[in-house]
Order: sequence, then C-alpha cells, then structure tokens
Amino acid sequence: MYRLRGVGLTTQLSKNLINCNTDKCYSTLKLLPKLSSTKLLNNDNKSWCVNTTRNNTQHRVVLLPEVPKDTAETNPLLRNTNTGLPNLSIVSEENCYNGLGKALLEYESAVFRMEESIVSGEKDWHKLLADLEVTRANLENIWNAVNLLNIVTDKLDVDRYIILSKRAERAFLTRYNSKTIYDFIKNDEVEQNLSQEDDVLLKRFRVEYKNQGYGLPEKKFLELNGNWMKRLAEAVRDYNFKFTTVTQRFRQFIRDPLIVREFPVDLLRAMSADSSQPSKGPWSVTLHPYIYRIFMEYCPDRKQRWNAYVGHVNRGSKEVDIYLHTAGHVKDIRQHRLDQAVTIGFDCYAEMSLSTKMAGSLENVNSFLSTLHGPAKTAQEIEIAALQEYAESRGFEDSIREFDVEFFRRKQIRTLYGIDEESMRDFFPLPHVLKTVFKLLAEQYDLVFTMEKNSEAPWREEVTLYKVTNKAGDLQGYCYLDPYIRDDKGYNGGDRGWYIPIRSHTTIGGVDTPIGCIVMALPNPGYGKPSLLSFNELVELFRLFGKAAANMAAKRDWIETSGRSGVEYDALNLVPEMMSQWLMVPHVLQSLSSHWSTGEMLGMNIIENQILAANHMPGYKISHELLKAAFDISFHSTEFEKEQYQNLADRMTPQYLVLEREREDSFPLNFEEMMSGNWAAGYYSHLWSRMLAADVFSAYWEAGWDNPEAIAKVSSKFRSIILNAGSSRPMAELFREFRGRDPNPEALMISVGLRGSRSPKKKKRAAADA
Repeated sequence: MYRLRGVGLTTQLSKNLINCNTDKCYSTLKLLPKLSSTKLLNNDNKSWCVNTTRNNTQHRVVLLPEVPKDTAETNPLLRNTNTGLPNLSIVSEENCYNGLGKALLEYESAVFRMEESIVSGEKDWHKLLADLEVTRANLENIWNAVNLLNIVTDKLDVDRYIILSKRAERAFLTRYNSKTIYDFIKNDEVEQNLSQEDDVLLKRFRVEYKNQGYGLPEKKFLELNGNWMKRLAEAVRDYNFKFTTVTQRFRQFIRDPLIVREFPVDLLRAMSADSSQPSKGPWSVTLHPYIYRIFMEYCPDRKQRWNAYVGHVNRGSKEVDIYLHTAGHVKDIRQHRLDQAVTIGFDCYAEMSLSTKMAGSLENVNSFLSTLHGPAKTAQEIEIAALQEYAESRGFEDSIREFDVEFFRRKQIRTLYGIDEESMRDFFPLPHVLKTVFKLLAEQYDLVFTMEKNSEAPWREEVTLYKVTNKAGDLQGYCYLDPYIRDDKGYNGGDRGWYIPIRSHTTIGGVDTPIGCIVMALPNPGYGKPSLLSFNELVELFRLFGKAAANMAAKRDWIETSGRSGVEYDALNLVPEMMSQWLMVPHVLQSLSSHWSTGEMLGMNIIENQILAANHMPGYKISHELLKAAFDISFHSTEFEKEQYQNLADRMTPQYLVLEREREDSFPLNFEEMMSGNWAAGYYSHLWSRMLAADVFSAYWEAGWDNPEAIAKVSSKFRSIILNAGSSRPMAELFREFRGRDPNPEALMISVGLRGSRSPKKKKRAAADA
C-alpha cells in the first residue's frame, strides 16, 4: 500500500510492496480523481514527492509506503529479532513477505532520518551510524531467516522470492545512495576522534560512494548511472537468462543398468525419477554441478561422458541454440565494465575491483599467479603422462582427453592408494565426526558446543540446536544443524552446503547472541546405520564449522565488523579453508575415524594414503583454476581494442593446460562465475584464500605436533588476532600480526603437493586422544 499525504488528500493507492515502479506509480497518479495535474519530482526509493493542483491551488504531496500492520504478536518472524531464538517452524509465506516488507521500510526510513539529522547539523559519525544500526540489524536478521527458510523448506514461491531478493538488495544499498550522506562523509572533519571500527566504516562508505559515482561532475554521474550501469545490468541479466536456460534444458538419459552399476547411491537417487527407488531406471544426467562432477568420475561409457562434457562446455555457443548465443552479451559486459571503471576514475575494471580486496593491486595478483604457474604446469605434464600410462595399462587405446581425466583419476587413486571414497564412508559416521569436531573446536578455539534438548521446535524434527559457550561458560551463540537430504530442501550436492548467519553480533545494535545454521544434504540414517560421510563431505563439514566459528567468535561494535561480514572478498574463506587443513594432519584425521559398527579406527597407513588421494593430481586441478583466474584478470585489465576476448582465451589456454581444449568448448562464454556471478576480476580469490589458510596453518606444522602446548598457543593466537577481529581491521594487518610477514604461496604449494612434502612429527598416542 502507498498513501498520498498532503493537504486534504486521503486517497490510498493499492500497490504491491515488492513491485514498486515509478512509471506505474506516476500513471496511477495521473488517473486519480480530483487531481487535475501531477508532476513527479523525485524518487529516492523511500518516497515520491509530487506537485499537484487541486481547485486551482498547488499542493506538495508525498507518496509514502504504507507499513504492513504485522507486529511481534501477529508475525512470528518479527519476534526475538535481537534476543532469544526464532521459532521458524510456524512462519508462513505471508509472514515472510510482510515481516521483511516492514523491516525494509523501517530501514529505508532510518536512512532518511540519518539524512535529516545531517541536514539538522549533526556532526557525530558514531551517533549517525548508531541510529541506523538497530534497524539494519533487524533487517539482516529477518532477511537471513527468510533466506534460511527458502533453503530448508518449500514455503516460498520461487518467483516471488527472487523479486523479494532484489527488493532487499535495493534497500541495503540505500545507505550508499544519498547525496546528503556523501557530502557529509567527504568532509575531512568527520575523521576526527573516531574509534578504529568507526574509521573502518567511514572508509568503506567512501569507497562505496566513489564506486557509485559520487564526486563526479553531474554529467559524468548521469553517464555512469543512467547509461553504463544500466547497460551493464541489462547485459548481465540477458547473459544469465540464456546461460541458465541452456543449463536447465540439458538432459541425458541412461537406460542401461550396467553403466550405473558402480555409481554411488546418492548419485543414483539424484538421477532417478523416483528417489526412493534409485536402482530403477531410467536415470537422467543434468548439469547440476554435483551430479555432473560425480557422473564424470564414475561413468564407464566414454560416449556418455563425452556427451555430458560437451553439454557442459558448449553452453553459450551458437551451436547449441542461436537464440541462446551469449557472445554479444560477453562483449557488452567487458565493454561496460570498462566504461564503468574509466568513468569513475580507474584505468580498468580489475583495478576498481582490487581497490576493495586484500591483494590490492594487479601487480600482487599477477605475481601470485605466476609463482604458482610454473610448478603447477610442470606437475600437470607429469600427471597427464602418468594417467595416460595408467589408462593404457587398463586397456585404454586412445589419447587421454579432458572428459576422460576424472574417470581415470578416480581409478588411479584406487590403484595407487587403495582408497575408494564410498567404502571409506563406513569409518566416518556423523555422530562420531561431530563429537570429534566439537572436541577440536573446544580445545583449540575455546568454542564449546552443547546440544540443547529442550529448545523451541525447529522447522524439522531432525534439526538439532547447539548452544555455544567458551570454557568459562560465557554464551557465544547458537548454531542449528540441518544435516540430511530431503525433498523440500535446497540441494548443492552431498559435499556442498550452506552456513546461514541468521543473526550476527552488534554491540551498538543490541544483538549479543549470534545465531547461525549449517545446512547440508548428507545421507539419511537408516537400517540401523547412522549417516555415513565421504571424505569430501567431511571437508565441507569442517569448512562450514569454520564459518560458524567466525560468526560466533567476532563480537564487535557493528554488525558490519562482526563475523565474516565486511571481510575482503579474497580473504573471506580464510577461516573455513584453514579449518579444512586440520584434515591434512594424520593423527587428527585418524581421530575422526571410527567404524560405525565396530568402532575400529583407520590405520595410519590408510590415513596417510587418504591424504595423498585428496591431493592427487594437484598440478592439473590448480592449473585449471589458474587459467580462469589469469583470464579473468586479463579480461578486465587488457585494453579492450588490443585483444578480443576469444583471442585472449585461445592464447592463454595452452599456456596453462597440457591437454588441448575440445573443439566444442565455448570458453569463455561458459565462464559464468566471471560473467554474471560475484567473481568478476576476483576469481583469483579462491586460490588467494587457500594460500592464506595454508600459510596460517603452517604455523601449526612449525610448532610441531609433538608439542601440545605450542599448538595451543598457535590456536589461541589465531582466535585472538583473526577470529575475534572479524573485519574490524584489514586482513593484511591481521595476517602480518599473526605471521610476522606478508603471505606467500610456498605453504599452499607444499600443502597440495606441488613442492616438497611435510614429514609430520608423530604424536604420542595419548596426546592424539587428548
């Protein structure tokens, strides 16, 4: 609802809250009775100001959004947004739309009040932010709860949820879309007497306003926002629509049960028409990332592998569908990103992107990538030659091609190390794994997880709630765990999940208790067995608990400096990647193993082989990542007229990859993460975070696993410097304080097997069980 407020006017306009549209609003105003003329003055996403004429008298009318009538008593989503636990089991779809709609309007009104305070003469930056913080915390809490419900239930209509997401995104950005706020923060006097966290937020505001075009002459500002940004958004939207369409369209059916005889059960369930009868065909292969990846590892039929591979790599090409060809959109995306950056004042888009990242400069990124390139390429050549020799020993009479690698790699792992991922599941039952993970978090990072047995009902009975404290008993937060696959739940694959920070700490906003939820799609318990994890699922579980630890440990003044919020994008996964490094320590991985029936632990020789198997063919894997990262940086930094993107891809591919690219491969048209995802001029961030994590974790290896006191000191230092800091300081400063130097790729190359190897000191058995 939108209400006209002005002299003598009480007419209400019925309008969908999440579909507000200036043109439609203006058209409605023109048709209003008793209004002989209207003139739209401005639309700032908070209100519409209109000059109207009535009875030959001019009036200034403000069109304001009508706040939903929902209260904490009528809408459970609005209860306990700052304290207590949310009762998400009784939240309806209507509650989500109305509750979030109210929070959006309250936040936008708070931004408007911030502007009014500035106009009224308020000079205190801290006070201005504090007035905004409560409504921001409320909005983020409700928005995260809605996101969680969208993943773990089927309550929300997909199309409405997408519209709601866009509406929420616009609301969050209103704080960076105000000339009044910009004029205030650009004044140097604002910097006086600021706390460290207040100064961090001030710098972020300035960067965001610069990237929005504030500070440019009016003509340039209009050029940026009315032309280049609009064209870029249209190109990305059209690319994303076509890419998604061709991805969803692909289907490949398998009717021969001999082909799927070795497929994992969870893959068969995902491929079968009836998930309750996975052994009954036909089975359909899709381009869902998990289904496609595991299919390529297990499918023995080369023709079937080739067909799926071509379907995967030729997305975006005109050979698939001339109407879904994305080449023109890719060219426009590159051009308009360059236009955007140059208009703002950068030399290229990559320079603009790196201005907000830890790496900081093109020189640092290129140096990092080039350091990895040589060892990775050399290792890749050796690995492909060995894989070819192995395949021939198995009766293969052709040359290895890209669509053969994962299939023979899995078989080679089984031959070399005796490791089969599915058979290893018996040794990693979820209850024992959780018990060991909680013990590790308590001993190393002072985070004690205790199951809450009498908590409010979650959305499903299999969901568990854990209270998180420190060893002194001080409450750190709560963490839900929703581990099992089900039909009404989002699915990234068995070894991919989510961590949703339902609530983050903010001292100023009055939120003392962080709440989060780990969501996975692990196999359901059954037939007397608990849920059994593969090694890759184990890695993902550790990563997600790393995200939970970061959310619980960092308790700062502002929601934007607590937890992972605000951490530089290329350092965002430092903590989860660091947590996964624990699985590379033999005695730690051994402690996680316990046969679900007998309780038998895996022998140390099998443990060491599992670690080797996890890092098998590192040169091949990292070289593919390096190609994408290097192409992404070049795509966004090379002068546009100097080299077209397809020529750039053709030149760079043989520099990084040993195997020739298939003729059907449409790269870079199929590089979705760069074109329409969040990784434009930032794809290197995947490897950069892994580098940081490996370098941080190398402090444990240097301390020596036979020295528990030294290990504990490293963990305590990590908690106090990195975990507790959140994003209250730049990650470069935190890393230097922790390691005493800048990061380098050496530890990453050692950890994945590209250079040398670690010979860990053997811990005594008692220490391993401590």
